[in-house]
Amino acid sequence: MNLKQKIQHHIDVPLAQSFKQFRLGSMTFFAGLVIIFGVSQLLTPSLTQELLTLLGLVITALGFGIAMLAQVRMMLGRLTAFWQIPKD
Repeated sequence: MNLKQKIQHHIDVPLAQSFKQFRLGSMTFFAGLVIIFGVSQLLTPSLTQELLTLLGLVITALGFGIAMLAQVRMMLGRLTAFWQIPKD
């Protein structure tokens, strides 16, 4: 399988699978934001607060990355389906 076929195979997954990936990324992003908010509201300024905020930022960034990759995957899948020549 060459690179073009691998990319096409990655893009041609069912929309439900890409949406599950997007949902996972969105939920992870939201969980990271909840951690950041909770830490800033509940803990006094300290090294522990800073480390937990950093953990929240890492989780938020991870969720953002997962969600954006899924969004690009869905968008590319729709564009390739739109540009494909119909087979009669």
